[in-house]
Parts: sequence; C-alpha cells; structure tokens
Amino acid sequence: MFFQAVASPPLDGSISVIPGFIDFQAQNNGERPWVVFPAGTPVESVSYAQYSEATQRVAWALRPDGTRANGEIVAVIVHCDTILYLALLSGLVRAGFIPFPMSPKNSVPAFANMLKKTDCHHIITQPVFDPVISGIKSEIASDQFQIRVDELPGLHDIFPQFSGNPGALRTQTFSPPSKPHSADDIVLYLHSSGSTGFPKPVPQRQKAVLEWCISSPISDTRKHGVVWGSMPLPTFHTMGLYMQFYTPLATGFPVGLYYPMAPAPPVAPSPLNIIEACKGANVTGVAIVPALIEAWAQSEDTIRYLATLDILAYAGGPLSKTSGNKLVAAGVRLCCVYGGTEYGVHTKILDTDYSLGPEASSRTKEDWEWVSFPDYPKCRWIPQGDGTYELQFLTCEGHTPAIENLPDARGYATSDLFVPHPTKKGLWKITGRKDDVIVLGTGEKVVPIPQEGLIASSPMVSGVVVFGRAKNTCGVLIEPRPEFTVDPGNLGALVDFRNKIWPAVEKGNAIAPSFARIFKEMIIVTSPDKPLPRAAKGTVIRFQTIQLYSEEINELYKTVDNSADTRGIAPPASWSVEDIEPWLISHAASINNGTEISPSRDMFDQGFDSLHATFLRNRIIGTMRASQDLDVQQATARVSQNFVFDHPSLRALASAVAGTILSKAPVSEQDTLKEISQMLDHYVRHIPTPEVVSSIASSADIVILLTGSTGNIGSHILAALLREPRVKRVYALNRGSDIRARQAVTFDNRGLSTDLLSDAKYVPLSGDVTVEGFGLDSIALKELKDNVTHVIHNAWRVDFNLSLPSFDKYVASTSQLVDFCALFSHSVKLYFTSSIAAAAGWDISRGPVPEVALDDPKAAAANGYGASKFVAENILSKAAKNGLQAVSLRIGQVCGSKTTGAWATSEWVPIVIKSSVALGMLPALDGVVSWIPVDVVIASLIDLVTSDRPLPELVNIVHPHPTEWHVVFECINGRLGQQPLRMVPFKDWLHAVEAVAAAERPEDLERVPAVKILQFLQGIAASEARAAATQGELFVEAGGVPTYDTANLRRLSPSTDTLEPLGELHARAWVDYWKKKGFLNL
Repeated sequence: MFFQAVASPPLDGSISVIPGFIDFQAQNNGERPWVVFPAGTPVESVSYAQYSEATQRVAWALRPDGTRANGEIVAVIVHCDTILYLALLSGLVRAGFIPFPMSPKNSVPAFANMLKKTDCHHIITQPVFDPVISGIKSEIASDQFQIRVDELPGLHDIFPQFSGNPGALRTQTFSPPSKPHSADDIVLYLHSSGSTGFPKPVPQRQKAVLEWCISSPISDTRKHGVVWGSMPLPTFHTMGLYMQFYTPLATGFPVGLYYPMAPAPPVAPSPLNIIEACKGANVTGVAIVPALIEAWAQSEDTIRYLATLDILAYAGGPLSKTSGNKLVAAGVRLCCVYGGTEYGVHTKILDTDYSLGPEASSRTKEDWEWVSFPDYPKCRWIPQGDGTYELQFLTCEGHTPAIENLPDARGYATSDLFVPHPTKKGLWKITGRKDDVIVLGTGEKVVPIPQEGLIASSPMVSGVVVFGRAKNTCGVLIEPRPEFTVDPGNLGALVDFRNKIWPAVEKGNAIAPSFARIFKEMIIVTSPDKPLPRAAKGTVIRFQTIQLYSEEINELYKTVDNSADTRGIAPPASWSVEDIEPWLISHAASINNGTEISPSRDMFDQGFDSLHATFLRNRIIGTMRASQDLDVQQATARVSQNFVFDHPSLRALASAVAGTILSKAPVSEQDTLKEISQMLDHYVRHIPTPEVVSSIASSADIVILLTGSTGNIGSHILAALLREPRVKRVYALNRGSDIRARQAVTFDNRGLSTDLLSDAKYVPLSGDVTVEGFGLDSIALKELKDNVTHVIHNAWRVDFNLSLPSFDKYVASTSQLVDFCALFSHSVKLYFTSSIAAAAGWDISRGPVPEVALDDPKAAAANGYGASKFVAENILSKAAKNGLQAVSLRIGQVCGSKTTGAWATSEWVPIVIKSSVALGMLPALDGVVSWIPVDVVIASLIDLVTSDRPLPELVNIVHPHPTEWHVVFECINGRLGQQPLRMVPFKDWLHAVEAVAAAERPEDLERVPAVKILQFLQGIAASEARAAATQGELFVEAGGVPTYDTANLRRLSPSTDTLEPLGELHARAWVDYWKKKGFLNL
C-alpha cells in the first residue's frame, strides 16, 4: 500500500513545512500511513489525516482560547512516545510557538544556559522531571526571569485511537497565522551535543527546514519509496528529527516506530527489539548509529535480515572496517551518511551500483565508508597539507547553513577532515577532526595534542603521533632523535628505548582521561628507514604518518591479545603455588609501571585495569606455551579469556594457574572451618544496639540506599525500585566514576529501560562501601542518615575461586552498614542479598535448609564466596537480635523469565545447552531444580521492601515449586529445533566434555564452551556422587545439593506461593533468547 502514487508537497517555499506540509499530506494523502508499528499491535498505523488532527488537538490543548502565540519559545523537556513528541512539536508550531526540544540528559546548568541564551520562559515537561525543573528555577528564575511550566498532554488525549474509549474530541482547525510565513522565520531550535562546553542553541529557519526536506537523502527516499525504521532515534536529536519528522512529511512514505506505551514509559531500545520492531513494521531501510550495527554484526540471523533491506544507513561516528566488510560481504546494502545540526544532511544515498566490481569507476558496495555530495551544497575543500581536506559549506541559493562561522565568506566550517578517493572522483571519506579528536571504538573522544606535547618534551624524542580511531585503546608512534635511533630488529634496544622514554609517556598519561592512557606495550618506535612525514614548517603530518605506519599499527592491534613477551622475566622454578606467586608478582609489577602488587589484595584495587589483565594473561600463556613440559603446554587451553578477572588477587591467580596444571592437594577442612569461625567471631563481637529500636519501619515514604547496582541482580533491583511509585528516592552507591553512564550500559545490556535513569529520584553516588565512611564526604553521609529508610546491600564480588580472606573487605562492609544503620534517629530496614552458596554444604539428611542464619560453618566451607555470605548472614542475624530490622535474602539460581527469556549466555546452564548441541547429547541428573526467574526474584524483593510487616531474619528466595531436572531438560530439548538430543547420565556427558578439553583445539572453546567451566562441572559430578551414596529416597536438588524451605518467602510475597513450576513456556523463552543472541545456531 505504500507504493501507490503519492502527491508531493511543493518544494518551492510557497507553503511552510510546518504545519503546511502536514496539512498538504492530510488533504492529498490523508488515508496513507504517516507512521507504522509492528504488525499485530492494536493500532498498526496512524494516517496523515489522523496526524494532522493530533496537531490540532495539541494546539487547542496549549491555547484553549484559540488565540495564537506570538513566536514564544517553548522548551520541551520530556521523555515520551515518539508519535506524541512529533505531534507536540507540530502542534506547538501550529499554535504560534517556537519549540526547542532538549535532551533530558542535559545538566541543570546546561538547561539554564540555553533558556537564557534564547530568552525562553516557557517549558513543557512531565512530573518525572519536577526536580530538574526546580533546579532550573533555582538556577535562573528571578523577578526579571519568570518561567512558566505546562505539563505534556496525554497520548490518549492527542491520539484517541490508542484509547479503549476514544469518544469525540475537538478537532476543528486552529487559528491560522495572520500573515504569510517568511523564509527567515525561526521554526524551531535544536542544540549541539555540548562535547566542548554547554550545548549551543541552533535556530532552524523556514528556509533551512525546507532545504532539509529537499536534501539528497529525502529525495532519494521519495524516489525509491523507502520506508525507514527509526525506532531508537531520539526525536530531540538531529538524526531523529530528520528521519521521523521531515522525511515522512516531504515524501509521503511512512516511518516505522515503536508502538506507544503511554502512560508507561516508552520502549527502551535494544539491539534485539529494534530488529524485531523493524521486521514487524515491514520497513525497507534502517537508519542507525554505528554502535548498534557493531552489535548486529555478531549475529548471523540479524545479518541475514539486514541483507533483505534496501539500505542500512549509519551516521554519528566511525564503523569498524571489520564489521562493515562482514556485512557487505553478506549482501547488506551499507551506506555512510554525513550531516550536522548546523548545516543539514546532504550526502547521497542509494547511488551504489551493486552489479559492478570494486574496480568500477562509480561507487560500488565496497565503497560503503565513502560519501558523495550532490551539486546543490557548495562544498569548499580546504587542504591541510597532509592529504586531508576540511569541509566547509558556503552559503548559496540551494543551501544556507543554520550557523555561519567563516571569516572570509558566508558559510560554515565543519572542522571535519576528509580524504578523496584515490580513483573515484567525488567520493570522500571522513578521517577525523581538524582539532585532532580521536573517536575511540567505545565512543570516547581523545584529544591527543596535550599528551603528544608532553611525550615530545623528552630530549630523546623527535616526533610523536597518538593513534586509536575506532579502537578500544590508544597507542603512540614515537620517532627517536637521530642520536637515539633504534634498529627495529634489535628487541633489546627497543625495550631499552621504551623504558627510557617511559617517564615522558607517563607525564602525558597523567593529564589524560583513563580511557586515553597509553601502555608501554602500545608504543611503536619508528624505523630510521621510515621517517615521519613533515610539513614545510617541520610539524609532523598526522594523517600521512598513520598511513605510513598502518601496517605496524594494524599488526599491533592484531597481536596484542596474543602477546607472549615475558619481558626477560624467568619462568617459575616449578609450577607450584609457592613458585608461581613471586613470578606473577614480578610480571604484575612490570605491567603496573614498576609498582608492586600485593598478592593478597584485589589487583584491580591497586591500579590494574582490563588492558593490564590482558597483558598478564598473555604473559602467563606465553610462558606456559614455551615450557618443555607437555602438560604445561596443554594447560593453556584452560586459561580462559577472563582468567585474570576470575582470579583477581595474585595469590588466587597463582593457585588457579597451578590448578590448570597440577592436581591440587585439598585444603584441610579444619583450616577452612577455623577461618570462618575466626572471621565470624571478629565481626559479631561488637555489633551495636540501634539508637531507635522498632519492630516496624514504615514503608509509607521509602528512601533507599542501594549498594552495588551495576551487576545483573543490582541492575534489576534498581530498575524495579525506580518503577515503584512508593519509592521516593534511590541512592545507588557504586565504586568508580561516570556511574550514570556505566549504569546506562548495564541497563542496556539487560534490556532494561535506560530512561529510568533520567528519573530525578535516581541519585548515583561514587564511593566504596568497603572503606570507612563509604568514601563519601560528611555532607553526603548526613543526607543519607537523615533520609534513608531502607538499605539494600548488594555489593559483593562473585568469584567461587577466591578464598575467604579475599572477601574480608566485603564482610567488613556488611559490618559497617550495620553500624551505620544503628546510628539512625529513625527506624531503618537493612536487606542483604545473600546466596544459597552460604548453605551449599548443608546436611541433606536434615531436610530442606531452614530460613535462618546457620550456625554450623561446615554448611559454607566449600568456597570462600559461600563462606563470606555465611558470615554476613550471621552478622545480620545478630544485629536483628539486637533490635535492628535486618534480613538476609538467600537467593538461588536465577534464570530468565518466561516473557523475555533473557538468561546471560555466560552462565553455566546456557553453556551446558550450547555444548550439548555440539556433543549431540544432553546431561541427565536425578533430583529437582529450583531455578527462579529474575522477574520473580525482583518482585519478591519489592514485596519485602514495601511491606510494613516485621521482617524475619532470613528468606530463601528459590522457586517454591521445584521441577525435576529431566522435565526441564526435556522441555529445552523439544525447543532446540532439531532431532531430539539423547539424554545420557551426567558423568558420561562430562567425559565427552573432558575429551574435547584434552584435544586442545582452539575452535572447540567456541563450539563446546563447557570446556571453560570444566572444574565447576566436575564439582557437580562429585556432589552428585556423594549425594547418591547417602541420600536414599531423600528429595534433593539435582547435583546433590540441598533443597530450601520457602515458608517466609511465600508468606511475605504471596504471589510466589502460586508461582507456576518451570516448564515448556520458560524453556521456549530461554532457547529463543539464546538463538536471538546468536549464542545458539540451530
């Protein structure tokens, strides 16, 4: 239906774009869809006529008396469904206002600055932004600067078709303007990104908006009838406004959007749901940012879908060549688009000839990185003397930039640098910025000149160029002065030179952000045969330098993960823990700039980061591979990618290295029990009595302190608390900086709405619960003491390989929180997220594990993680006996819900399933599983937090209605989409995994990932064997572990009492999720 003859609005300026184009489309293409939603939704499209009526309703809602505003600027600070946002902007213009859509993520000072610069006194917003609006008023409101605030109209009031009972709403025409529009009239404002200061308002005049509508991408869209999917693009952003607002108005072709969710928050975009929405809406093109394409390039199923589109366009940053080439090779019609708020979007699309080979004179599919410009914008290319050109747009009849900043002519200097195609005239590729900003693959921007200047200050250095565009870390090319020239073939001389100039590099690192830090391994010393290219005035020409050394740079990034350079450190005398530990200390110090690492402490608390960990792992593997001992060589297959992260102290790492090679002698159980008892005695000896002893802390006005919100459970807890209306504020305490940005990443990875983090009741705190005072200042601590009513302690390292002493600081943090809560002048509740690992050694002959803190340390002696949780449970139990409302939540194996199926592919059950598919068999175990869906876990916690009932000392959060292992695995088996796999005893299945591990084939790590958790699986088999010898007819969990009493859980969270057992719907959701993630390729 989209490809019927379409009447196009006049593009000569005779009618305004807004609302003129809207009314034109309503009159001439009224029944055609303006936006489309995924098939099967209650409303699958909205027509142009319905859109026009919606803009009328907005105008009447804002000006009930029907009088027009006189060009008053209105700031829009909202987070709502896209169709409502679009109708709001259109309706504001129709009513005589000038809308200024603003990113809700701006800071209060940024909002205030833009309001003052545009003399804007009117804001449309939502109640969720009340604290932001209050902050803005405090910042600038005065007798001379008054601010009026109106609430965003409701979706059902503006688009009644989404209401179950739409009724009859006023849709008569709003008062038209009394005079014709002018080309210089300001239609709306947008703002710049603010990466170099406050965001800057950019006026969009009628002439400029019309030029957007006749720009090449929109003209090509009209010509080819593209239906764009632009679900995740924010409307306040230039790219979102271009695709969602201007494109359907100028072309008569609809745009695909998420289905509106009001009054709930809009859909939170994720790589998966974007693809599903695009499929459902039957779009033929997708416009997106590179980060999402990078994610899609990891899934073969997604790539196959993308190859069915007419076009996949990206803008906003670089796309890695690896991903781009992979997509193009698979038939994806990939296209780079270039544009900006200040000058529009004017590159050609859909001009690739897919019938031609790469050597053709015109654009072919291999030219996906290159852009071309039509004739109407007047491009001025300013040579930089290094083969690159800055693009400047000169003002001309066909194109007027919104901002003019040139000193010698009317026009706009973009500061973007391009190179021309070597053989195809008219094709250009962006290579960077005139200000030399390096955009890393992570999206962070590095300004290298200050670093380069400090490195070049060394008397040994002649030239310096930092590189790293589209990579995850920076490197540097250093040219020695002639008297310090180094032979690239002399490795010893290279190491010596790096060591000597390292202090200068460290000076540069000292002024750089952490993501721009340069490691010693990332230094390339130039060859005397390849001097750095220089301009006439002697300055190094950056672009030519990176081109000249492109092979060395690419080789560095390719091999860094496989580096086995031992830096002259001798291998350990033996592969015993005693000899491995000092060997690791030497390597860690070498990697950590000579600073020695304490072997008993977490190395990541002592300056180590992810790149350090990569280097240390590579040195371990390099030494093991160089060993003459075949067993040591073969053990490298058991050194996983996360090996150092999984064993974060050098002592634990030494034990893990030895464990990959040797049969470790078991630690004495008596020693372990003694450690547990000593730690417990130490912390329960001085537990205080709270100043306010109360059996009930009111949940009428809940203010939460949550520790550890960036992990899996923590992220879900935070999201649920932010959604819960009875929770008024959540202080989220986490280590490190950029907490809000990190939290957004963890939300996105788990399919949680990042928009929740814009809620003013979310208060991120940067601190450390393991240090005195939580690393907070006295003002912050007082605010917590005055306001917090509930504390949820979730910050804990999850590592089953560490011994109990490695968890001492986490146990100490629990004790500190108990002390902290005891000082409150009002009642407070303390919740601790424990684990069934605290009771894994419970004697199964005694029946289910009770919902109390256990007093026998044997129950938790299996590993340090469980032992630490055991000690913490007892600390809370003692605190409760002293009068503090404190409860431990002993959480079991968490699985994906039956709705989303989201179950992390790094966990053991998904790993077992993927490995089983490769092996052609599934493992069978006796007993049941009490895996509990993550949404049920979180709902139970919210029930406990919002309850006014007295808390028990402990709640077991496991599935109250366990399901037999074989039932769950048969359900999974039936969903794998192939001939059913045979079920074999667990020990036989494990033998097959062990055989794969022994073969030492690198490709097997991907095919049979169970090899990576072999020790864990062997532990299950051992527990199963012990249970089989003792349990008789006892009802036990599969793998020989105990079952758990759930009386408190069912009493305090009644919905769990009727929770359905795990079954076919759950298994289907899990398997489908793993397929969509590309984890299972069936």
